[in-house]
Amino acid sequence: MTSRKLNVAMMGSPRGIKCFIITLGTLSSLYTGSSANVFYSPDEKFTARMGQLETMMLNRLDERMDSFERRLEQKLGQQFTAMQKATDIKWLKLNDKFTEMKNVIAQNSGAYFTSCRTVPSEFSNVFMIRPPGINTQPFLAYCEQDFLGGGWIVIHKRFDGSLNFTRSWVEYREGFGDPDGEHWMGLDKIHKITRSGDYELLVQLKDFDGTGKLALYDGFQVDGEGAKYKLRFGQFVHGNAENSLDPSNGARFSTFDQDNDQHGEGSCADFYESGWWFKNCMNANLNGLYQRYDKSNKTMNWFGFRNDLQGLKEASMMIREKVKV
Repeated sequence: MTSRKLNVAMMGSPRGIKCFIITLGTLSSLYTGSSANVFYSPDEKFTARMGQLETMMLNRLDERMDSFERRLEQKLGQQFTAMQKATDIKWLKLNDKFTEMKNVIAQNSGAYFTSCRTVPSEFSNVFMIRPPGINTQPFLAYCEQDFLGGGWIVIHKRFDGSLNFTRSWVEYREGFGDPDGEHWMGLDKIHKITRSGDYELLVQLKDFDGTGKLALYDGFQVDGEGAKYKLRFGQFVHGNAENSLDPSNGARFSTFDQDNDQHGEGSCADFYESGWWFKNCMNANLNGLYQRYDKSNKTMNWFGFRNDLQGLKEASMMIREKVKV
């Protein structure tokens, strides 16, 4: 009895309470497998618990964000794939249409277009052309649809210097190159086209810095071989490339092996290493050497482009029949 009373009494004292708490802590440590004798106040326990909850919520939020990102990427990927597939199908159909049209033209000798104005407007490509009223077989020509309403027959095109334009009279007469690349249509075909009606001329130019310019003339005609393919053209209508073709108006065509210019001292074509409508000699030569600079101006040039005769990077000559109003 004395001992129990003593224990109870001790429990009621501050020292007894402290001993009791230490005893509970020791038992708790033994129960949880921990060797540390640590006392956590209610505030510390609350803080620890809140830290655990915060960590758990952040982890779950990260998991949900990752899941959302995966679903979003999957959805966007599906949409992009669908868009790409639709685009591919569209172009395949367009390509099939064009291929079918080309096959029809190739298989049927009586099938051709009378003009680049009559080909499907969405296509800039090679087509079989036979202008009306001329006694000749249909021939391949590149139809340009991107400039000033389209409908242009490309008679000359240069853009990378892959084709040599230092050619003989016969080669300039018959034509050379590929209509789908760099080429010269041929003086004989140009003559036959332009004698079939009234044609206009568009000259498209670009320098090595990427600047592009145009020159438009309201008339264009090339006479036959008997007249040495004399050039005749109308008024300069407009264009920021200016009128540099004017000195060639009325000039006969010349090559290194056939001098038809009016220059009294030697051959312009031989000196400039090209075939062109040289008179005495020129302010433009779109068949000149493909090089950016030359001290003798033997370049593919057009004086009005920047008031010099240094080389251009791209040049093309296009003609189309004038619309009668």
